[in-house]
Amino acid sequence: MILDKINPNDLFPTEQIESSVLGKMAYPMNGEIKIFEAAYVATNERLILNVDMAGEFYYRNIGYNEIQNVKLTEEALDITFEIGTFTLKDFNYEEAEQFVDYIQNK
Repeated sequence: MILDKINPNDLFPTEQIESSVLGKMAYPMNGEIKIFEAAYVATNERLILNVDMAGEFYYRNIGYNEIQNVKLTEEALDITFEIGTFTLKDFNYEEAEQFVDYIQNK
């Protein structure tokens, strides 16, 4: 599963990929915290979260207006939404910096 790339046929006709960051995301399932491979993909129109949940593909479309806060350190990328904060770890820091620069200017 390639999480940090989007099939061009799945994009809106006016949409293009601008930046992405691939890493690991913790997610509570059945009382346990599981670690999954995940990616944020920023397009010119929306933010997409893709997650490989033990072989099951999960994605979420997120409007840029839903982002409340973004914090990047060398260890973690925290993006806060109304429903909570999602933390990505084990990522390429330079890719994460470019991604954060893009979404903070949306």
